[in-house]
Amino acid sequence: MNKPLPIVFLLLFCWLLCGVGSIWAGQQKSRYATILYPNGEVLQEFNENLRLNRKLNYAMRKNVVTVADEVLAKLDIIIDKVQIVLDMFPDYYHIRVVLLPDDDDVARVYKEKYGKRVSHIAYYSLSEKTIYVSVDDTNLRVISHEIGHSVVAHYFKVRPPYNIHELMAQFAEKHVTD
Repeated sequence: MNKPLPIVFLLLFCWLLCGVGSIWAGQQKSRYATILYPNGEVLQEFNENLRLNRKLNYAMRKNVVTVADEVLAKLDIIIDKVQIVLDMFPDYYHIRVVLLPDDDDVARVYKEKYGKRVSHIAYYSLSEKTIYVSVDDTNLRVISHEIGHSVVAHYFKVRPPYNIHELMAQFAEKHVTD
């Protein structure tokens, strides 16, 4: 006969499952995105590097109080614009955006997940619905490209061929500032 798990192990399991004690100092959620970041400095640098053009900046809501609010507002605006550019408006669209300090961290995470060495500054994980991005290399085009991948992935029930996926992401990147 199986003995019931001691309450300590059950609590420890719940603690780990809920993400308490994870490496993420911050997690914030908006309409379209949840951002995760290791510390306030990384979040601040991401915000400074993610500059919107005049048109996109005009659309930013005015009740931005914190840096996290500003980052989430920027991401929502970019996501809206990418959806308009691609003419794709997937139902129940929500992604995670993981902010990593630099491209070495992106490469480390990719190697841990996929067992391959890469030199990406950002990538979109289809299975996790998550963008991993190097804060050092962040700019509007990089984020728009990865959001393009995520919108395409959410929109189609059957994944399009890789080349089509990439072309759509490149199109989003190029036309986000139109």
